[in-house]
Amino acid sequence: MVQVVFVHGVANRKSDAGFDVNVAIRDRRFKELAFSSADFTIRNPYWGEFGADPQWKLASVPKFDAEYQALGIGAALAQGDGSEILVAARIDFAAVVGALSVSALSDANEALAQDQELFWMGAARYAAAQPKPAWLATVTDDAQFCDRLRKEAEAGAAIQGLGFLDKVKAAADKIKSGASNLVNSPFARAGREKITPGLAIFIGDVFRYLRANDARTQIRETISEAIIAAVKQRRPAEPFVLIGHSMGGVILYDLLSRSETVESLSAAIGTKLEINLLLTVGSQVALFEEMKLYDASTSEFSGQTKPVPRPEAVKNWWNAFDKMDVLSFVTSPIFEGSEDFSVDTIAGVLDAHGAYFSSTMFYTRLNARLKNIGLAP
Repeated sequence: MVQVVFVHGVANRKSDAGFDVNVAIRDRRFKELAFSSADFTIRNPYWGEFGADPQWKLASVPKFDAEYQALGIGAALAQGDGSEILVAARIDFAAVVGALSVSALSDANEALAQDQELFWMGAARYAAAQPKPAWLATVTDDAQFCDRLRKEAEAGAAIQGLGFLDKVKAAADKIKSGASNLVNSPFARAGREKITPGLAIFIGDVFRYLRANDARTQIRETISEAIIAAVKQRRPAEPFVLIGHSMGGVILYDLLSRSETVESLSAAIGTKLEINLLLTVGSQVALFEEMKLYDASTSEFSGQTKPVPRPEAVKNWWNAFDKMDVLSFVTSPIFEGSEDFSVDTIAGVLDAHGAYFSSTMFYTRLNARLKNIGLAP
């Protein structure tokens, strides 16, 4: 028999559509593909009920609807007819001037010409004083707009610099070719609408756990109870595996790195706690240690001294990450005795964090590695 405890990550709630189905599918894939064992038990301690509970149901997250679009300049920038900047300026002149200055001055360095900075300061003062200049109705395209803005900004900055027209045009072209795509593309909209709610819950769950309060205590107790139950059911010499996805890996490491917790678990089990494999997947374990956020974190271990030892109770520690998963981090530079494995799910940035357990190749490659250390037949 193989005893496995899987600890889920943030933003997992039983009220989510398909929650139970997804858990059942993941369990089946671990059983049949990864561990190849009919005699297999997996526990899924659920701690989502102790996580963040937004009191306005994330009403603070912006929505891409007609009302917001009408108030912005994004639609104008998407036209592509040579007058995008002009049309946007007629909607919000100050916003366009601000965007142009960002484009022109974003690569700030010591060599930045003072005249260029003075020019855009003059443009900002002009836009603040003239939020709806009458000449916007008389120019007909972006080229004329840039030339007129140049004249007004030069006057406001009390400078006459050769080449400012080219710099204004270059800033406008940069906005049209880049920023407009980011604002208006279906990818960007989907990204904002899909990522922001999940990221909000991610932040909330992390904060809830890091605070020394009842929520953290309840989360730790829930995971500890599952570990105790699994070890008590395990027969002698049978493998015991802990798997943590995302924040689940953080919670497991936090528990295993605290000597008091390990001693308490060992006492409850009646023998010394031993874990054949700790598998962290798409997790932030190393990042949290770099920030020294764990109870067990000390200044004794750092990039200038030595890496953090692997938890004593853990025989093997594997960390799986996807280069496209912006919430996954490698552990080997931070922790001694951990091994990093790259997982390529071919998922995009929006989906990579949850794609590990949808990839059958993830389980089959895990199976090959489990066989190498005798944890799968």
